[in-house]
Amino acid sequence: MLNALLARFRIFRQQRRQQRRFGKVDQVDRTALARQAPPAPGRVLLVRNDSIGDYLLFRPWLRLLAQQVRGRGQHLTLAANALWAPLARAWDADCFDELLVVEFGRFQTDMAYRAEVLHGIGAAGYGAVIYPLHVREPAVENFFRYLAAPVRVGSQGEHRAAPWFQVIDREGYTCLLPTTREVLFEYDRNGEFYRNWQAAFGHAMGATMARPPLRIPLAEADAARFGASAGRPAIVLFPGASARQKRWPASHFAQLAQGLHQRYGRQYRLVVAGSAADGEHARRIQAAAGAAVPLENLCGQTNLPELAALLSQASLLISNDTVAAHLAVQLGTPCLVLLMGENYGKFFPYPPDLHQAPCRCLFPPNMEARFAQGNFAPPGRDPDIGRIAPIRVLAAAAQLLVGP
Repeated sequence: MLNALLARFRIFRQQRRQQRRFGKVDQVDRTALARQAPPAPGRVLLVRNDSIGDYLLFRPWLRLLAQQVRGRGQHLTLAANALWAPLARAWDADCFDELLVVEFGRFQTDMAYRAEVLHGIGAAGYGAVIYPLHVREPAVENFFRYLAAPVRVGSQGEHRAAPWFQVIDREGYTCLLPTTREVLFEYDRNGEFYRNWQAAFGHAMGATMARPPLRIPLAEADAARFGASAGRPAIVLFPGASARQKRWPASHFAQLAQGLHQRYGRQYRLVVAGSAADGEHARRIQAAAGAAVPLENLCGQTNLPELAALLSQASLLISNDTVAAHLAVQLGTPCLVLLMGENYGKFFPYPPDLHQAPCRCLFPPNMEARFAQGNFAPPGRDPDIGRIAPIRVLAAAAQLLVGP
């Protein structure tokens, strides 16, 4: 009885917080967009606020969508998450006419910054806005309700039971494209949106590829920078992840590094890569592995295009569920991905026809037991990634590496 009452109280408090947040965001959106430039049919805004891996799986479809939009003489603006905007500039600048870089985390919490961004969007006079995300963010998309654009297209998406979603569905869009309820790999989910958008708003421009390839254009200078050193290619370890629960423990990475050095020290050098924020993980791994294990720490020393170049020259990547793993698969670098398994099939494993090189995924034993029984539903609580034993990872790495 007491537990039920406490649960109801927590739900009530959560709903109250959501209502207060909705009210604050809504007031800012309404005020910031009270005055707008007249909408111009030739100006299209495409908004993506999700993370780096999501963008990597959207790129092929972005290129097709941009071909359609710009092929009919329209001006395309890509509102890009600041996290991956450097990739858009480096690899996809030919797809859009303007890049609007937005810190979307700040956009949802800093109301002064939100108002500043929306003033600029309102002044641009967009005639159409496209929001292709399946997992939508109401605190991002709420401003669509106040845009003067006569065409506002989104996805039916998921997680739409909350009242805020219902209001946005009703007032924010002129068209919500259908989505299948089954779990789809994110690349294919983006393809679903593109095809439905093309059917509703596109026009014939010749044959469209059924599944455009996942290809990463690399700068030759970057690739040359990370070529084999002293004749030894690299095994790259990537210990970072956006969420703490997705990080395989530093002590496990250290044990893995010891095993790799003992077996392959003369053939491969060991490199730890990541952002500057991952530097602490790398230092803990180095300390736990000991001075006898030479680990080259490149955390914070590569931007995203340079990280891609580093991985393109590696013999193997061993990574958490993060951007590095997506880069490796799309570059054709063998990789070993360590995952909780709570989103099986959405981001990993990749469909076999999208592989260019071997990619193996390891999950906690309890999750692998569920998968063996055909149960791929999200578990009730986060799986413990630390239960993936280092000896299992070392054995899997041995199968992917060339050599004894």
